[in-house]
Amino acid sequence: MMNNSYKYTAVDLLNAVIEFTGMTPNAEDWSFKVQKLNDPRFIRLQRIMSLFGAFVPETLAKDERESIEKFYSGDFIQTREIEEYGKLIDLMHDTISKSDFGIGSRREIYLDHLEFNYRDLLHFYTRMKKLSYNGGIMEISYPYFFSYIVTKSISDSMSQKVKELEAFLSLFIDPYQISYTLSELIKDYEYPEEDLFEIDLDWK
Repeated sequence: MMNNSYKYTAVDLLNAVIEFTGMTPNAEDWSFKVQKLNDPRFIRLQRIMSLFGAFVPETLAKDERESIEKFYSGDFIQTREIEEYGKLIDLMHDTISKSDFGIGSRREIYLDHLEFNYRDLLHFYTRMKKLSYNGGIMEISYPYFFSYIVTKSISDSMSQKVKELEAFLSLFIDPYQISYTLSELIKDYEYPEEDLFEIDLDWK
C-alpha cells in the first residue's frame, strides 16, 4: 500500500537504485525495453527514473542504463557549484579533524574530491547493505538457531552505521535535502502510481 504522508528523499533514490541493480546485475538489462515484460522490475525502473528527475536531474541521459551508470560514477557532482556542498564540506572537515589519523592541517576540498569520496562511500554502502540483511525467520529448530542469533546480532549492530552512511550519501546526491510527498512526485515527476507491493505479490 502506498503511503501518501511519507516524504521521499535522496535516500529513497539511493536504495531504489541499489535494490534494482542488485536484482538485475547485468547492466545490459537496465532498460525499459528489456524489462517491459517483468512488471516488478519495470515499475522499479520507472520509480528510479522519476527520482533521478526529482533529486539528480544531471544523471538523466538518453537511456536508462547510462543514467544509472552516471549515478554510480558520481560525475553529476562535477556539474554543480562547490558552494552547493557547503554543509557537506563542513561535515567532512569536522569528521577529519576529530579522527585519530593525524592528517595534518586543513586543506581545500574540491568537486573531484567529493566525487571520489562519493564513489568510495557508495561502494562501501552497497556492501554494508548486503551484510546487514538478515532474512525473516519462520520456522527453525534448536540446532540451527545459533547461526541465526550470531548473524542477527551483527546485522542489528550495523543498522545504525548504515543509517549514518545513508545520511552522508544523501548530502552528495542532494545537498539541499529536498523531500517530496507521493502526490508531488506523481504530479511533477511522473512517479508510477502502481502499488509495487501488490505487483510483487501477484508476480510471485
